[in-house]
Amino acid sequence: MSLVTITGGGSGQVVNVDDQCLQTRPKSEFEQAVEDGLAFSWATAAINIDATDTILAVENNSTAYDLCIERIVIGTATSTQMVVHTSSAVTMAGTAVTGLNLNRNSQSVAPATAKSDETGNGQAAASYSGGLWAGYVLANTSVTIEMGGAVVLPNDHCIGVDQTADAANATCTIVGYFKARA
Repeated sequence: MSLVTITGGGSGQVVNVDDQCLQTRPKSEFEQAVEDGLAFSWATAAINIDATDTILAVENNSTAYDLCIERIVIGTATSTQMVVHTSSAVTMAGTAVTGLNLNRNSQSVAPATAKSDETGNGQAAASYSGGLWAGYVLANTSVTIEMGGAVVLPNDHCIGVDQTADAANATCTIVGYFKARA
């Protein structure tokens, strides 16, 4: 059995053709955002940070678009608990991380601020009142958290990933897309 997938052409549809049938489905918001040059990935290099520090935080700076989080991938060389949290009105501090446009033909730049080893949010001190996910990541492994665009960040809101114990070579990638505010 052979499978052919046809996308694009402005139809907003994805068509799968195999030996038996023709199937169509609408493009997901994420697929459309990639095509429109509005999907981005922010990734840290492996860093050694202190307990309760934020490995990576991404803040939406757009007044016209919401930032929808598609997935987060986190890893560490040391077993530790990780916490994904949201916050708002943060003065972002840390090492700048540039968003990579997932449509490599697009010149669009993400209307967001991203920092690794981010220290401006107060989520650890607030016992993660904005906590979305907490889990234990084993040494030398990674965990992918599929959010499917369900976490929606308006202007001046951020998402971050903290570790609750000192960890070596922590990594984090946040993938998201911008959607016009309704």
